[in-house]
Formats: sequence, structure tokens, C-alpha cells
Amino acid sequence: MGESNTGPATGVVLAGGRARVWVEQGALHWRRGRTTVVVPGTRIRQVVATEKSLTVFLFEDTRADSAMTVRHRNRDMVAALGAEVEAIMTDADPSGNRQPLRRHAVRMWPLRTVAGLRDRVLHGSPWWRRAFWYVVLGLPPAVGLPVDRLLGFFAWLLLPAAVALLRMWVGMAEVDTWWVMRRRGITVHARYEADPDSEATSSCIAHFRTIDGQEVTASLSLRGWRDEITYDPQNPSRVLAPTRVAWLGVALVAFMVTGLWGVVCSVPAILWLIDLLAPR
Repeated sequence: MGESNTGPATGVVLAGGRARVWVEQGALHWRRGRTTVVVPGTRIRQVVATEKSLTVFLFEDTRADSAMTVRHRNRDMVAALGAEVEAIMTDADPSGNRQPLRRHAVRMWPLRTVAGLRDRVLHGSPWWRRAFWYVVLGLPPAVGLPVDRLLGFFAWLLLPAAVALLRMWVGMAEVDTWWVMRRRGITVHARYEADPDSEATSSCIAHFRTIDGQEVTASLSLRGWRDEITYDPQNPSRVLAPTRVAWLGVALVAFMVTGLWGVVCSVPAILWLIDLLAPR
């Protein structure tokens, strides 16, 4: 038989009934149901490809059926896969040893789903752990307290969407930046110029100096109506231009797009909380 050919192949996958057969990394993969048998080329004795079936004969010492057959209506695919199997057939090493046959089974989909969720909670993003604790700690009070259970379930279900939509509105309208500037912002003179890397006509670049003498350059989506800028002394790159009217317009549009829906989604939680705190 010759040397193994493990280079890039046609990659034919033959599917017939519950069986799927393909060649990968110098071995024949034969899947039936949830069980996959990986047959190295040294375990294959003969390949017979007819018009509508492919039969692979294994050596007698293999702990599997001595012949494996799959049927398919396309004879060209059968012939192509037969050629790929023949290309990986090799002789045993000088001592007569052959690579072992491997067999592994795939878990049923509910078990795979549970295992995948477990891995994400333990090793994935922190948001997976937050969602897990929200389900574990949030759902029982929502449906178990002496309040309307249906209202509690909808409140629990829609509250994350409400928080996410309101947080999107805060980011789009830069409400958090505006609040920081109101509390500790420092206003200084600035020099504005057009942003050559932006296609928006309202975008600009501001150059200013902090009170401790640091030169700062910041990009802005809107230019202020005065040659001034407010920056955060703890993070000078965080700036806000004096665009009160324009900012209110942006905040209103952003609220109509995301914030309003966040308020709507939070209504069940507010009603549930009022019902919970109401005197009996």
C-alpha cells in the first residue's frame, strides 16, 4: 500500500440513513447515530466502491465489524470518498503494530446543552454568571411572594431588557458624562478644528490645556457654541462641549429610540413592587 496521504482532500461527506462517513486527518470517520468510530488507515484492508454503495473492509483484529457499508444515490460522491479512503491506507509499522481504533459517543442534546451552559457560567463571560444568579435569586421571589404571580413573572422577564435599554440611552445621550461634568468638571478655553478623518460635518477636534499644564486633544461629535470645553480632572480625555440645546435634542431622540422602551419594559416591575408594598 504506500505512504499515507494526509494532505488536503476533496472533503466528501457521504450521508446515507443514520450514517455519515468522511476522511479527516488521515483517518476514516464513520458516524452512526451518536457514536463515531475513527478508523486509522493502517486498520483498513480493502475499499470497494460500487455505483451506490461504499464498503470498507477492516483487518480481523479490529474490535469492530470487519466490513462497514454505507449507501448513497450519487455514484460520483461514492467514488470520490472511496479514493480518499484508499489514499490514507498504509501498512503497519515494522513491528506489526497498527494504530488503535477509537470510538466516542456524543451526548444527547439536553445533556450537551446543560454542559455548555455550565462551562459558560464557570469559565465564560461574567455576564453569564450574572444571568445565572438573576435566574436563581430573582425568579423564586417573583413567582413565590404573595403577589400576582403572572405579573411577577413578566416583571422578572422584562426587567433585564429595561435595564439594558435604559443603559443604552444613557450611553447614546452621554448622560453619565454630563452628570460627571456637573459634579466635578473643569471648564477651560479650547481651540476647535474640523476632524479630517470623519465624514460627519459636525465632528471636530478640540485642543486644550488642563489646569496642571497638560496638553490634551479630544474628538467630539458636536462642537460647542463657545470656544470652551469641560473636562474630567480624573480623566482629561473625557470631555463635554457646551452644546446644551444640541445635547437636549440628541438626548430626546435617543430616549425615543431606546429609553422609552426601557421605561415601558420596567412598568411590570414597578406595578409588582407597588403591589408588594401595598398594605394588606
